[in-house]
Amino acid sequence: MTPYLPPPRADGLITLDANESPFDLPEAVRSAFLRRIRTLVFNRYPDGPSTELRTAVGQRVGLLPDWIVAGNGSDELIGLLIDAFVPHRGMVVVPDPTFVMYERLAKIRGERVVKIPLDERFDLSREFLNPKLLREASLWFFAYPNNPTANCFSKEILAKIINRARGVVVIDEAYVDFSGKTFLRAVRRKKNLVILRTFSKALGIALGRVGLAFAHPCLTRLLHVVRMPYNLSGLGQALALTTLASSTAIQKNIRMIRTERGKLVTRLTATESILAPLPTDANFVLARVSPGHSPKKVFEFLRRRGILIKIFHEPRLERFVRITVGRPAEMQKLSAALDELERTSCRA
Repeated sequence: MTPYLPPPRADGLITLDANESPFDLPEAVRSAFLRRIRTLVFNRYPDGPSTELRTAVGQRVGLLPDWIVAGNGSDELIGLLIDAFVPHRGMVVVPDPTFVMYERLAKIRGERVVKIPLDERFDLSREFLNPKLLREASLWFFAYPNNPTANCFSKEILAKIINRARGVVVIDEAYVDFSGKTFLRAVRRKKNLVILRTFSKALGIALGRVGLAFAHPCLTRLLHVVRMPYNLSGLGQALALTTLASSTAIQKNIRMIRTERGKLVTRLTATESILAPLPTDANFVLARVSPGHSPKKVFEFLRRRGILIKIFHEPRLERFVRITVGRPAEMQKLSAALDELERTSCRA
């Protein structure tokens, strides 16, 4: 395996390639965070199980703290789930394409990864209901909405997998604030279900690296067994608690992203001869580049105009680009660049 190295921060460019929130913390939230960290004791370890954070989150979603585990971003929680529930050379099932860290973290641990292709609409096929897989797989991962395809999978097929699988089923709801679709209520009834969420996307504190897992206590207890004693920094906990207490300002940003997402889809539809958007439930759009045009040259065209988007090298996605929703001013610049793109050949 090769190292997974995120590209260096592109200062001065409009970064529409990483699915981050385009909004920094509102000044009032930043000031509240600074007040909170003045109360921290820096020579002591942080609250190991993140009890205050889990309690605050639980009050918002109607769950007790022992139904919640906090982690150093969702990536750590994905690793903990594999450590806790997959025996050596056990089977982990993932859709293809999806978030790369599911497969990567499983392979690092020496587990078997079964990748099941999504159908032509990038949805779950009947192959996911294969009785052998349902019987033998230790762990299933589903991003909901999926990254990079931006769509929510069939709720009916997911429900059947949860009901029939002998292993643990993980629904990663990193983009739930943009989709409004969730399986969280089902954790009370399904002891094999885990819901993942993050503070890095809609809540806009990717710097803090804070993720959450929601599950029945029979599962969270095992996650605590494999979790490092002080896995989430005191600064990360303080930042998450401050953000939770400042939801009004954050919700305003989320509404603006949803609005700009709709405008982006409309704009891309207008350039459908080159970029055809797929349906989206996330804060980004996957768009198909038409035959006769090169995704790489579209990428380079926009980069020369100070805009970064995401291109892919996997065969299933090599004809697509992914565009994250930015601030209104950034999206206006993208729209102007697309106007120019319509007038300029980007043919391979």
